[in-house]
Amino acid sequence: MLVFIGTLQVLLMVATAQIIVANTYPSFKKIIMTIFWGVLCALSFRWLGVYVSIPMLIGSFFVLYIPEKNNLKALGGLSYGTILILLSDPVATLMENVLSVPAEGQLFYWMYAILLTTFSLAGSYGIRKLVQLFRRKGEIDDKLKKLVVYLGVLTVVVYYLCIYLSAYIGETIELIQLNLFFFVVYLLIAFLAFYIYSKSLRKAYEVKQKEAQQEAMQRYTQELEHQYTEIRKFRHDHQNILSSLDAFIQDEDFEGLKKYYEKKLKRASEHLESNNFKLENLSRIKIKEIKSIVASKLIRAQELGIDATFEAKEDIEFVPADSVAMVRALGILLDNAIEELQEIKQGSMEVGFIRDRNTIHIVIQNSCRPDIPRLHKLKEVGFSTKGKNRGLGLASLVELIGQLPNVTSETLIEQGQFKQILVINPI
Repeated sequence: MLVFIGTLQVLLMVATAQIIVANTYPSFKKIIMTIFWGVLCALSFRWLGVYVSIPMLIGSFFVLYIPEKNNLKALGGLSYGTILILLSDPVATLMENVLSVPAEGQLFYWMYAILLTTFSLAGSYGIRKLVQLFRRKGEIDDKLKKLVVYLGVLTVVVYYLCIYLSAYIGETIELIQLNLFFFVVYLLIAFLAFYIYSKSLRKAYEVKQKEAQQEAMQRYTQELEHQYTEIRKFRHDHQNILSSLDAFIQDEDFEGLKKYYEKKLKRASEHLESNNFKLENLSRIKIKEIKSIVASKLIRAQELGIDATFEAKEDIEFVPADSVAMVRALGILLDNAIEELQEIKQGSMEVGFIRDRNTIHIVIQNSCRPDIPRLHKLKEVGFSTKGKNRGLGLASLVELIGQLPNVTSETLIEQGQFKQILVINPI
């Protein structure tokens, strides 16, 4: 039975780590590898004693590391998975005492196994939800990620050093109390350092958000200035048009005036009215930074002679995702659409915002060449249809979307249309 408990602890280390870092259960291959290693560690306990935890941790690390080759994820998941096991162990034992389970016999071990598994998995899901919450708020960057991982690893190291010291010197009451005192002091210092750093990081994020909003307002102001310049140009052109009509009227050449209107003025008027009508729904977007990026890109597309339209049936007052990341993602998608249409010199682009209760769907569709490369090629870092090392757009988009757990993307190529769909689910 002790072999079963030892194997279960190793399996739970890997399972909780996998849930924390990837929100999934271990694969069948990982489970088999973990069980094999757990059995070996459990069998070697009679010779290694408490030091068997060293091969347990090393083996679990390699089981997590080998598939993805990511040190940070493997260390972070394993350290906090191990902490959960260490915390769940006394809780499970306490629950057995409360339930008056006899300390000897099969029932004691089975109850311990069930309670340990329940508390460990529940704790791992709790940590995962907490990580997702911080990510949605945009409060986790690479620096904070590393700090959290290092704190977890250091906590495990300090804990086991206390255990090894007790095993080496002998478990006297004074030593146990001293170990407990140092461990509690360490935890307090670690959490205080984490709190201070996270507060400073939050301030930095707020500054970043304000800079993004300021940049969006600046872009919006530039567009207003540009539109004002266009209005002045139109007023000047309008005066010239009136002057050109004057010659027809003075000569009473009404037939020529009719032809001039049909061929020149009517076509220009229809084009102007059409472009304005195609973008009038932009007023339905109430988030300034997102409205600004979409408006500036679509107006630029129209200035380049691209048939660009925007559609939104309902007001979009809130997008449940980091606005900085969304502005970057939309910028990449819209730039790619414009560049493709410039390349093929024909076609159109359509942008739509659709609200389905609390879920937002953003659709960006454009005409594309018939021989456009396959999707997996387009998303490779460095690949580009425009030349070497210029294809960072879609690769950056994949990375951005990966940081937003409630945002999914879908890419479709069908009937000469390249369609990108972003689905932003409620938090």
